[in-house]
Amino acid sequence: MGLRVNLIIRSVFVVTLFFVLGLLAPVAHAVTDADWLYAVDRPVTAQTNAERDRVAEEGMLVVLSRLTGLASVPRTPTIAAALEQPQNYYNRFVFFTTREASGEAQTHIRITFQSSAMLHLVKAAKLPVWWSKRPEVLAWLVVDDGNSREILASSSSHPLVRELRRYAADRGVKITLPLLDLDDSLAVSPADVWGKVTASLDQAAARYDADLVLVGRLSQDQTFAGDVYRGDWEVWLDGQPLAANFTTPDLAEAVRGGIDMLADRLAEKYAVLPRTQRAQRIYISGLTDILGYAELMAYLGSLEFVDALDVEAIDDSRLSISLVSRAEPEQLLALLTAQGRLREDLLSRGFEMQLIWQG
Repeated sequence: MGLRVNLIIRSVFVVTLFFVLGLLAPVAHAVTDADWLYAVDRPVTAQTNAERDRVAEEGMLVVLSRLTGLASVPRTPTIAAALEQPQNYYNRFVFFTTREASGEAQTHIRITFQSSAMLHLVKAAKLPVWWSKRPEVLAWLVVDDGNSREILASSSSHPLVRELRRYAADRGVKITLPLLDLDDSLAVSPADVWGKVTASLDQAAARYDADLVLVGRLSQDQTFAGDVYRGDWEVWLDGQPLAANFTTPDLAEAVRGGIDMLADRLAEKYAVLPRTQRAQRIYISGLTDILGYAELMAYLGSLEFVDALDVEAIDDSRLSISLVSRAEPEQLLALLTAQGRLREDLLSRGFEMQLIWQG
């Protein structure tokens, strides 16, 4: 009698689970904390359709660069056709006015593109897919004007800060600058940043929950031909330093060197190349109730590098899933465990991927 009751309970559990999963299916590839990847702001000369169309085409290329990790998006036939009809890919736009540092008013337009339409375009064009979960990067910037050295705060109006934020956003890199309040001032000095004193910078960065620390040093020299910027960028990624030097009269070019270095390396690590789709069986344990199962499936369905899911079996608290992705097994494991919501089950042995759901 007890066995029969258990079987009935388990059957009801399975039916209920699949009903819940069915309700959650439409949320696949929903974007939550990555909305900024799909919105583009640009200055315009007037609130006209012509200006909107111009920015819409430019904005599409910016969003495509953010989603693929490519600094230059190839104009394949699929991309070229989409650029001719950008209105099919955005769902809202708004004009607004800001006050520039000079005091003059400047009109902007913000165009927000549809996440599902843009992701479909990226995959149809056979371009890489860079996961929308981006590392938080804290930038320590120090400027030497020949008389003194200054760390630039998040509230700074220095053109280096404006250019860094603008270009980092275009490349899909999340940049934060320090507040430089009393806590920061006591922990870090301009000499620490200029000398790249890693211990001081990492300790001060802990309060910002940063995943990476980018250090930029810039000297501004005045010549007969105009200002010349010299300096370098450095960031540590996976225990290895990345560095880029610059000498240029163009501040935007100086910024691009550091951001391109970082964005290219992150995309190389996290972007899934347009390989042939393959189904990979994964086993996930650590599930205790229906809501846990539902939360897991909603999470997996929101990942851009997951193309399809199929629940094959449920065994007590373990789920067997056929997961379709273009990622190779090693990269897929790294991506699935990157946020900490899933971790590898090192005690299980077998050829298939064994994971534990952390919630």
